[in-house]
Amino acid sequence: MVVRLPYLTALTTLFSYGLLFAFGQLRDFFRRILDARKPSNLKVRCPCLSPAWDLRICLACRSVSRRSLLLISSQGYAPICLGLEDFYTRRLYLRIQDCFGRPIASAPDAWFDVVERYSNDSNKTLHRTSKTSKCLNLGSYNYLGFAAADEYCTPRVIESLKKYSAASTCSVRVDGGNTKLHIELEELVAKFCRFVVIISSVLVLSVRSLAKAIA
Repeated sequence: MVVRLPYLTALTTLFSYGLLFAFGQLRDFFRRILDARKPSNLKVRCPCLSPAWDLRICLACRSVSRRSLLLISSQGYAPICLGLEDFYTRRLYLRIQDCFGRPIASAPDAWFDVVERYSNDSNKTLHRTSKTSKCLNLGSYNYLGFAAADEYCTPRVIESLKKYSAASTCSVRVDGGNTKLHIELEELVAKFCRFVVIISSVLVLSVRSLAKAIA
């Protein structure tokens, strides 16, 4: 069954994004006007360096302002961020980031507790509160029931970890530990091959154990 988005919801969502985009472009337009007299593509000479050197980063000289350092561009180097990416981060994402990355205070079960946050600088920084809201989990998949407490799986998994190993059995045994299952498997296979060494992961063996042996 395909769930169709209501037209009103789609319209209000697109309108909100369009409004943020329009006001963001308007803000940048007026910012360019206000900064018209200020250089936007600087090449600065550092007094403590020879005239032949263009300044990139000079920690010894404090005569160059922080803004000048941020505006320096050098030919042959890729930009730190693209124009549209920078615009989206400044004008859209930072203003609506309270909609994303919501921290939770419980296991990601069918229902979980979402931590409420507040901001004093137009959502540039968010601060957690002690309040939570119980919400329906539509954003994550509880694979095999391991993400939350399960009446059947959880007690058996805990008992198995206590009995065999508290570490991962997918790692090298010198790192993750030697379990009872390793010994039982080696004894069983040794009846047919005389000598057996069980390796959980060949890749991890090459990366960790052999590297240690060579070193």
